Amino acid sequence: MEMERIYVLALIAATVEATVCLIGTRELLRFPASGTDRSRRLLIMGSSICGGLALVPILAAAGFFPEQTDFSMLNPWLGLTYMSLHIIMTLYPISVISPGWFNPKRFFFVFLPVAVFFIALLIIGEDWTRVYTPMEIWKNVHKPDVLVRLAMLFVMVPYCLIIIYLNYNYRKTSASYNWILTYFIALFMLCGVHVLYMLSNDTRLVILLAIFASLFYLFSIEFELKDRLTPGDEEAEDAPEAAPEAVPEPVPADLPAEFGLWTRICIVMDQEEAWRDPDLSLSELAKRCGTNTTYLVQIIRGETGDTFKTFVNAKRINYVTRQLREHPGLDIQTAFFNAGYRSRATAWRNFKEIVGVTPTEYRQQLFP
Repeated sequence: MEMERIYVLALIAATVEATVCLIGTRELLRFPASGTDRSRRLLIMGSSICGGLALVPILAAAGFFPEQTDFSMLNPWLGLTYMSLHIIMTLYPISVISPGWFNPKRFFFVFLPVAVFFIALLIIGEDWTRVYTPMEIWKNVHKPDVLVRLAMLFVMVPYCLIIIYLNYNYRKTSASYNWILTYFIALFMLCGVHVLYMLSNDTRLVILLAIFASLFYLFSIEFELKDRLTPGDEEAEDAPEAAPEAVPEPVPADLPAEFGLWTRICIVMDQEEAWRDPDLSLSELAKRCGTNTTYLVQIIRGETGDTFKTFVNAKRINYVTRQLREHPGLDIQTAFFNAGYRSRATAWRNFKEIVGVTPTEYRQQLFP
């Protein structure tokens, strides 16, 4: 009775996973990205494959497939499919972080392990060792086919680390470092649950895996469609090419002691333009100004009457309004991107709070 209940819950979780992934894929296809943006295509591939895999047990339970008779663990072809899916979902944030990183040479090396394991499975054929318990896996770990299947399982883990170790430059990426870190943790946890399930064959972990996958793809698709701010998405007709952004000269880490705190804040914010950093935090600004967060909050409120967030957003929105006045054909999202925003919703909300109208309305007032 307990097993039947777990089986029903697993089917429900798989249904939720398939629904989230396939509806998300449809929404992504409705709003295709620009020709140079490969990240959305990778997300479409990942969500469609995941949704398709989730449909398999649902269709099998409905009688569309013959009843499964082989309940052995570490199915090699399923393992290869999951490995390919994991690599695709690793490449998605890489394309977001560094759009120019993804080229044919790197594509070849990233997917080289998939090709190697595919050839190895072709050589092994149907002679792979059937294992039905975790103990049998370790008893047969010396066999080449078991080693190959375990290698396919564990090779997914180091792929996650590429996301963290890739060079991050906030002036080029359309995601904040906080989003990158969140994505890395989510993908790593998803990978960990998958590894545990493949090594234990515990049906309860299937439920957890489906829930994690649903939340993971919901998080990724929501970011891609609703929140991700990329320059050039709303390019105006006959818009001039944007001039390359000048990078300010770096300010020395230790500013002269005779400078007052407010002077140091102005130097870091106005000369170095620290507000352009989408990940600028109160503690980071305090560190760069050589003070602590308490004094920093006090001096900002005393000099401007604003909170830290309002102080930073005011500088960003001031930059955006100036750019829209001086460059009539400039794309609005490009202006927001250069100002340090990486969330479309946050940028639009802050603009309306400070200026009183939406960016589109503001431009119409400037150029009726």
